[in-house]
Amino acid sequence: MNLLLSKENPRFYGRRKGRKLSKSAVLALKKGSKYIVEYENISKIFSHSKKNIIIEIGFGNGENLINSAKLNPENIYLGADPFLNTTAKCVQKILENNLTNIKIWPDDIRKILNCFPLESVSEVKLLFPDPWPKFKHKKRRLIQTDFINNIYEILKTKGKVTIGTDHKILKSWILEKFQESLKFEWQVKDSKDWQSRPKECFFTKYEQKSHKEKRKPSWFIFKKK
Repeated sequence: MNLLLSKENPRFYGRRKGRKLSKSAVLALKKGSKYIVEYENISKIFSHSKKNIIIEIGFGNGENLINSAKLNPENIYLGADPFLNTTAKCVQKILENNLTNIKIWPDDIRKILNCFPLESVSEVKLLFPDPWPKFKHKKRRLIQTDFINNIYEILKTKGKVTIGTDHKILKSWILEKFQESLKFEWQVKDSKDWQSRPKECFFTKYEQKSHKEKRKPSWFIFKKK
């Protein structure tokens, strides 16, 4: 298997745990432990090479991840989120829906990118990532040149990156970084393309909050050249 070279673990910024987990959440994590993928078992996800593998980074409450898996049982979904509370919620929903095509990486996605075979992933989704709006915190943003280069390597030919954000600073940052890379083509013909949520993405609790607070989301799709 052709793997990317290993790199040192990146420094993570942000919360890993919120309020105390409920008994039902703790029980879900125990019952659904088979859905939590461990580092040494990452390669098993790619044993079904003929299936589309979609990665969702920062799945929040899991609305998009769960609905995507329900409607597309032929695909394999890998959700990555270092926040324990959201992982517990998502596992609960996986169990409730008896889904078998989802795996959860409960940590920073950058820690396992070196384990992905080259050109093995069909799509990477980042729905409303942390914008880290202050200038002094810009290095904390997930979307950086190195990250884009790594994503390029693991995406299949014509694979795509889908990003949603409601933050003006991050909107500009996303376009700047992807256009600098010259490795992706922005899939846009007119303003409707970036003002409308893609059909493959589902309405989430965070997006609902965004509209309520009158912050209109923008959607970007970049296809690998």
